[in-house]
Amino acid sequence: MGEALVSSSKIAVLLPPSKIGVSRESHRKTSSFETHGFEAGGKVTPGGVSRGLRDALRPLHALHIYGAVGIAVFGWSLGRWAGFASGKLLPLWLAGALVVYNLDRLKRDPADSVNTPERVLWHGMLRRWSWLLTAAGAAVLVLWPLWTGDGVLLLMTGLALPLSLSYSFPLLGPRLKDVPVLKTLFAPLMVLTAVLAPPILLQGLAVRPPLLLTAGWSLCLLMFNMLLCDLRDIGGDRAAGTRSLPVLLGAKGTQGLLWLLIAAGAACAMMRGWPILAWATVAVLSPLALATQRRRSEAFYEWLAEGTLFLPALVDLGKHLVHRLSA
Repeated sequence: MGEALVSSSKIAVLLPPSKIGVSRESHRKTSSFETHGFEAGGKVTPGGVSRGLRDALRPLHALHIYGAVGIAVFGWSLGRWAGFASGKLLPLWLAGALVVYNLDRLKRDPADSVNTPERVLWHGMLRRWSWLLTAAGAAVLVLWPLWTGDGVLLLMTGLALPLSLSYSFPLLGPRLKDVPVLKTLFAPLMVLTAVLAPPILLQGLAVRPPLLLTAGWSLCLLMFNMLLCDLRDIGGDRAAGTRSLPVLLGAKGTQGLLWLLIAAGAACAMMRGWPILAWATVAVLSPLALATQRRRSEAFYEWLAEGTLFLPALVDLGKHLVHRLSA
C-alpha cells in the first residue's frame, strides 16, 4: 500500500495540474518531495534544508535503527552503572530489537495508519530493507552465541525471541498487544528482563537492594518511554479497541502517571547513590511530560521520546568529561 502511495505521488509530480484535477492555484500551494524548499531560481530555503535532512534521517526510525541502538546503548550503559559486563550481550540486544520491531512493522496493523502515518508510509517504501535487517538480526542472534561458545545464552535467546514476537503475532494465544494494559507493560518489562536476566544467570550478579533499585529506576525510565508512545497512539488504539494504559486512564490520568514515574525514578536513583542520575532524570523527563499537554508531531516521539533510552549513557559521558577536564 505504501508503495502504491509513493507511485501515485510520483505520477502527481510528473503530470500537469490539469491532468490530475487540481487548480493552478492549489498546485502552486503544494510542493512535491523533489521541489519542496526551493525558491525561484533554484535557491534552497532553510525550510528545504531542514526537511531534506529530516527525510534523509527518516529510515533510522522507519526501520527502528535509532530505537534498536537506543536499547543496546541503554543496556551497555546500565552495565557500567550497575557493574556487570555487557560486551557479549550488546550485539544480541541490538539484533533482537531490530528483529522484533521490524517484524512488528512488517505486519500491518490498522491502528498504525492513524497513530504513525508518516512512519507507515516510509516503511512501505523500505520494506525490502526491513526484511534484510530482520534476516541479518536473526543471523546474529544465532551465530553470535555459537561464535562465543555460550550455549546457555543461545538457549535464553531462543526462549526470549518467540515470547517477544508474541506481542505482535498470536504465537502463544492472542497477541499480547491485544490484551488489556499489556500493550503498555510488555515492552518495558521485556527490555528490562533482556538486560538484567543474563548478568544474573550467567555472571552471578547478586539480586540485592542495589540491583533492585537499579531495576526500579530502569523500569521507571522504560515505562515513561512507553507511556509517551502510547499517549501518542491513544486515538488509533481507542478506535481499534486496543486497551492500552493511556486508553484506560485517559490523557490526564496518563500525564499524572508520567510525573509519578519521574518522582519514583529519581527516588530510586538517589537511594542507589546516583544523585547525578536522579537530577538528570528530573531535568530531562520533566520537559517531555510537560510537552504532552499539547499534540506533538511524529518527529517529537521519534527523536525525543525514544531518545530517553540514551539518558544513562549521556550522564555517564558527562561525568567522564567533567572528570577529564578537572584532572
